[in-house]
Amino acid sequence: MNISRVLYHYPYLQYDTGSPKSLVSMIDGLNRNMFEPLFLASENGPLIEVLKEHGVKILHGNSNSISWKHPFRSVVSIRRQARLLKENNINIVHLNQFGWNNDLVFAARIAGAFTILHLHNPQDIQWRNLNRFAANTVLSCSETLYNSIGNISYINKKCQVLHNQVDIEWIESGKPIREELGLSQNDIVVGVVAQIRHGKGIDIFVETARLCLRDRPELVFLIIGPDGADEQDYAQDIRNIAAESEFSGRIRFLGSRSDIPDILASLDIFMLPTRAEAFGIVVIEAMAAGLPVIASRIGGIPEIITNEEIGYLVSPIEPRMFALALDQVLARKDSGRKMGALGKISVGGRFDKATIGGRLNSIYQNLLG
Repeated sequence: MNISRVLYHYPYLQYDTGSPKSLVSMIDGLNRNMFEPLFLASENGPLIEVLKEHGVKILHGNSNSISWKHPFRSVVSIRRQARLLKENNINIVHLNQFGWNNDLVFAARIAGAFTILHLHNPQDIQWRNLNRFAANTVLSCSETLYNSIGNISYINKKCQVLHNQVDIEWIESGKPIREELGLSQNDIVVGVVAQIRHGKGIDIFVETARLCLRDRPELVFLIIGPDGADEQDYAQDIRNIAAESEFSGRIRFLGSRSDIPDILASLDIFMLPTRAEAFGIVVIEAMAAGLPVIASRIGGIPEIITNEEIGYLVSPIEPRMFALALDQVLARKDSGRKMGALGKISVGGRFDKATIGGRLNSIYQNLLG
């Protein structure tokens, strides 16, 4: 059997946000008897180290946007990329973003390769963006994101939804580390896994803690994640608020962690008061860990939490509404454990590696077919 080669590219090399994690998880879902993954990287970074660990071959080089204002430079860039694709026998180019007139997209046409553009954030498709012509397929990570695409008519015939997948077995492997985290058996632990930035609603999480701790001093609130890019001032403001004597040290910051399964296994409840979410990988991870989940009714999250038996959706996105939802979970006889168990069952067969990976393999096969 011939093995087809797929070249992936993503311009950012961090590994503590959703898009790069979804990229690695997507690559893990490939049938390696049919497809060999490669990645084009301009330099080293955390994402590259993870990809190497997952058996992905790294090609070193740059990918650039081209401009018809500089035709000679653009032609040179496209020819250089076409040579790279031919030398490495690339059959499919999969960009983990829509991009703007990317030289790889046009080079793929010359080299006889197919191109996929993958949307993970809201996008307006502009007529001047020639990627929409050159790409063979456009993927959207959620129905909600697909429906929000501006000028969808430009790409409607080549666009389809492919939900992000989650390594459910990895999440299920988590072991509680409460003692290591300084948590007692009597603590009821509510956690959020997200960058500390305004869009993720970490301020709402803290203000929800303020409301709930007045009547439930046994609660502990954990914030797991790095400071958001260019939002260090916001993150510092959050830390200053959490340090107020009123909170008595019941809000704790764990920073970026690589042991997310163990962290989730140490929580009692997961809460995500995000103001925007194209899909919500971390929601699936929390559900796969068997946690009752309280999350914003926004973006792609309702595609994951489809009813109140498997999780709570909150709207409007305000501290008092999240505090009310948290009280409702804690008021249950089982403190939400049945909800968590049903949520865990619900994500299997929808967002697991076999399901989403199988769809991606079929998309590739159809392109090559």
